[in-house]
Amino acid sequence: MDEDAAFSPDDVVASVLARWPQSLRVFIDRRMACPGCPMMRFMTLAEAARAYDMAVDDLIRALETACRG
Repeated sequence: MDEDAAFSPDDVVASVLARWPQSLRVFIDRRMACPGCPMMRFMTLAEAARAYDMAVDDLIRALETACRG
């Protein structure tokens, strides 16, 4: 369990995936192509959520749940 798993809309997708590998499942379950996308090094969670027409708060909640165990 990672108590430090707190996410911000400004977090970069690649950084999230690098620090919390278990976050990969969140992107896959939502059919987001972020993992492996060249833009993941620059794209924030807010931008990724917007690109997939989802609320960033929902994405962040899912990431926190997955990464906190």
